Amino acid sequence: MEKKLLIAVLGHRNSGKSETWKKLFNDQNIRTAQKSERKLCVGPSGERTGVFLINGSPQERGKSVEEIIQVNYSPKIVLCSIQFKKDALNTLKYFQDNEYSIYLHWLNPGFKDPYEYIDSENIIHEILNMKALVGKRDGKCNAEGRVKEIRNYIYSWARTNGCLE
Repeated sequence: MEKKLLIAVLGHRNSGKSETWKKLFNDQNIRTAQKSERKLCVGPSGERTGVFLINGSPQERGKSVEEIIQVNYSPKIVLCSIQFKKDALNTLKYFQDNEYSIYLHWLNPGFKDPYEYIDSENIIHEILNMKALVGKRDGKCNAEGRVKEIRNYIYSWARTNGCLE
């Protein structure tokens, strides 16, 4: 069985999801490209790996993950913005059903949130039931710390699974 990884950033609108990807790609504004992986530098010696980016959550786009990724395309590593709404679970369920390991940062509070908010719909509990690794991060803080964590996680996973170039 081929191993696959989802790196997700979950939060309200304007919480810092896109800023996370921008910093991960060295301050480049990047968009989702269908059926197209990007090379991402993850290693200390310049090692790279292919990633598929969904920048702009499926919830905000009004599209399903299937419409964004498209049929018969199964990237090994997906980076995905997910809006903090109940239907975020549909997006995560897609990845779970397609056997992706899930590593998720929940931006709470998000950059534009006035304060930390409670999970009144038990979204995080449901995500934890998917056996996801979930970390809560402050979206008001500089993105560099969470980006470093994500880059290190991708590097470790890609090295372990033979995905480095």
